[in-house]
Amino acid sequence: MRIDVWSDVVCPWCWIGKRRLERALALLGDAAPEVELHSHPFLLDPEAGSEPVPLREAYARKFGGAERSAQMLASTQATARAEGLPFDFDRGQVRVTTLPAHRLLWLAAREGGAGRAAEALFHAHFAEGRNLADPGVLVAAGQAAGLPEARIRALLAGDEGEAEVRAQVAQAQAMGIRSVPTFVIDGRHVVQGAQPPDLFAQALRRAGAVAAAAPEAGTGDAACGPDGRRA
Repeated sequence: MRIDVWSDVVCPWCWIGKRRLERALALLGDAAPEVELHSHPFLLDPEAGSEPVPLREAYARKFGGAERSAQMLASTQATARAEGLPFDFDRGQVRVTTLPAHRLLWLAAREGGAGRAAEALFHAHFAEGRNLADPGVLVAAGQAAGLPEARIRALLAGDEGEAEVRAQVAQAQAMGIRSVPTFVIDGRHVVQGAQPPDLFAQALRRAGAVAAAAPEAGTGDAACGPDGRRA
């Protein structure tokens, strides 16, 4: 079974959704399909630059003030921690472009370490408050995936992988993907957002049993979108 997932490394629901998919596969036990996971980039904030802006400040401007954005962050953090993820929005997270991070993931995918690189990037942002546009942070994430430091620095020094990343982002737009995470199972079944593990498991069962079924979409509440990103 092939699962394509579109996500961004600063979308909290993308890390939550990744963990919930893993739990869904565990729920299925021996009935779990053999999954081939393919990750694709999505730029939640394409206007963000390399100069860091405090995340709480950016959220306050975007979501109607400091009080409302603080409530959103606290709620999301509680949800993530319930999934066993070490979210800590008091670590000074910043708003920056994620294009370099996606270029790193593009390289890691070619070398067979995309999953480990993604975990390292999620952890760096949500648990440590690290700047994902900082080359040192990206080098550390790449090394966690088994990539040589010199290879990562060579990637970051040029524009290798940028055209490929932008092409995949454009593909998502052409497919009508407007929020993440978005999971597409075997090219037919669409699961939108970080659905609970039991709903993910149902989708996996349906996809395995009905190969020619029409696309189905879960609710998109637990998702991030550029026009109204949920924390």
